[in-house]
Amino acid sequence: MESSYSSYGDVGGESTLPIFFTPKQANEFLPQVKETVERSIAIKKEADALKDEAEMADAMERLGGEIQKLEELGCVLKDLNIGLLDFPAVRLGTRVWLCWKLGEENVAFWHDLHEGYAGRKMVNEKEFYEDDLAIKSLTGEVISKPNT
Repeated sequence: MESSYSSYGDVGGESTLPIFFTPKQANEFLPQVKETVERSIAIKKEADALKDEAEMADAMERLGGEIQKLEELGCVLKDLNIGLLDFPAVRLGTRVWLCWKLGEENVAFWHDLHEGYAGRKMVNEKEFYEDDLAIKSLTGEVISKPNT
């Protein structure tokens, strides 16, 4: 599978992912994320039906590999049963989660760190910071996002 990592910078010849995602960046990774979530759910359903311990262990190992792929993409799996996951983000200088659920066309919601799915709000792309500005806003180097 071809990766989009290179669009976010090279460090010593290796591609890097954003630390904090904007909605646009999260949506760029969504095809890979969706495929991985779908495979994970299929493996879990398969494992739930297995009785043989060796087969179940194999399925769990494959599931662990799929979850690791999500983590490597920068996502945090919140609920495998419904395909719910979050992307770390900074909105107006505050850490938040961009939230996506399998079946949604794109990453269109965010919530505070401790709110969860029930606290989802619609995304306004202009309120989210890319890595450099996000880190500076969290460390107090900048107070608000400059108009661009």
